[in-house]
Amino acid sequence: MKFHRIMLALASPGGTDPQVIAKAVRLATAMRAELELFHCIYDAGANQGARFGSHGATEDIQVVIAQRREQLEQQARDLRACGITVRTSVRWDTPPYEGIVRQVIRHRSDLLIAQSLRRTRPQRALSGHTDYRLIEACPCPLLLVKSPRPYRAGCTVAAVDPRRTHDKPAELDDAILQAAQAVSAALESQLCIYHAFPPWTDTMRRDPQLRDIPEVERPDARSSYQQATESLLRALAARHGLTAGGVRAVEGDVSEVLPEFTRQQATELVVFGLASRPFVKQVLVGHTAKRLLDRLSCDVLIVKPAAFRSRVPRASAHRLDRSSAVAQAEDIA
Repeated sequence: MKFHRIMLALASPGGTDPQVIAKAVRLATAMRAELELFHCIYDAGANQGARFGSHGATEDIQVVIAQRREQLEQQARDLRACGITVRTSVRWDTPPYEGIVRQVIRHRSDLLIAQSLRRTRPQRALSGHTDYRLIEACPCPLLLVKSPRPYRAGCTVAAVDPRRTHDKPAELDDAILQAAQAVSAALESQLCIYHAFPPWTDTMRRDPQLRDIPEVERPDARSSYQQATESLLRALAARHGLTAGGVRAVEGDVSEVLPEFTRQQATELVVFGLASRPFVKQVLVGHTAKRLLDRLSCDVLIVKPAAFRSRVPRASAHRLDRSSAVAQAEDIA
């Protein structure tokens, strides 16, 4: 998997944590990718007209966008001086997640980076909606930056599900590993393949054949179950040219055991996948994924199957007249 076009979605040009920008620059530099600084803006008050003493709503919107564009360009000039190819874009659109996704589609971005402020309960309540919507709607891999710590060649964990416990497509594990390998190589980090399989008691309760196993034979059945799981992981690793030494199979609820594992291993990034729910035909962030996102303190990279198509409308209801001077604020390279 190659990331040639990386988009960094800024909540506000001057209010983004510098470490988030530094992480985006680190990845873009290592991958020799173009970096786009993007800001989605919408101010309902500007539509009322004469907000800044101008002659109407159109002029007011132009003022707002021009200000944001100049702020982005100030940041871009510093980065270009370091040899990085940087594009800046400002779009008048709402809700923010739809505007971001539309820009991803418009520029065919390979990777979207966004800051997540889900560190305290009030912040989770405020930012969770946008986070979840981006996860559900973004067609390319999405890197949510949760940690302020810089990347220091730690551990990248690819959380896979070779048993397809939640009916995820088989190719999703391959997509997870391809993305994890690309990011791990860019960060010069150790790559670990991780799978949390359901507790034996839960597996046995759901399978009538296992429930019929005599008590005396259950320890052997449990051992065989774990060995079969580890075998699937080793086969997955081998298919991607990885050694079995970086494979970990752990029994337990993934939302509980994976966060603990990441703390023990000084993990910088966890890569996992989401797929469309049966009969719903769209990605939904379930309870397990929400608990996992809340409990992980490191950054997370979410990928989807290649067949995924975003349901966000391609045209915005707030589209501006392209003949307007506002168009000059878009796609500045």
